[in-house]
Amino acid sequence: MEFNQVKIDLVTKGPDGGCTLVLVETGPWIGEQKNQNMQRLGNRIAGCVSAVINGHVARRYPATIGVPLTIQVDSYDTPRLEVDILLAKMQNEFDKSPEIQEELRSGRFTSAILLRHRWCDFASELMKRRPSHKFWQRLKRLFGVGVPH
Repeated sequence: MEFNQVKIDLVTKGPDGGCTLVLVETGPWIGEQKNQNMQRLGNRIAGCVSAVINGHVARRYPATIGVPLTIQVDSYDTPRLEVDILLAKMQNEFDKSPEIQEELRSGRFTSAILLRHRWCDFASELMKRRPSHKFWQRLKRLFGVGVPH
């Protein structure tokens, strides 16, 4: 779903009645690219909050109306600490914003907006998976391991 240039990758409803708007970010972010991607992510989150406050999310997904919303950044191979800090700063700004707080008090579109970060690196994800026998055979053929020349 996109609102102007805001892309929300997934919307889920939780057992507690709240909804989660998932933003997926993948890395690696290195060098100058890291700063650019951090800026882009900040703009993406701000745009998402704006879409919530202005009712765009509620019109597209009526199940989100009046329930607490979590904007969750699922990131892979991104700078974990920097993204955590960015989300904490943005949450603080949203909590102090009179406009956002007034809209939340009205409960017209949502009663709360929380930011959450779920981080993982690809190496950890790969370690969680148990590759099949076929996978190992393909990998061996790819690298010529155990294949007669």
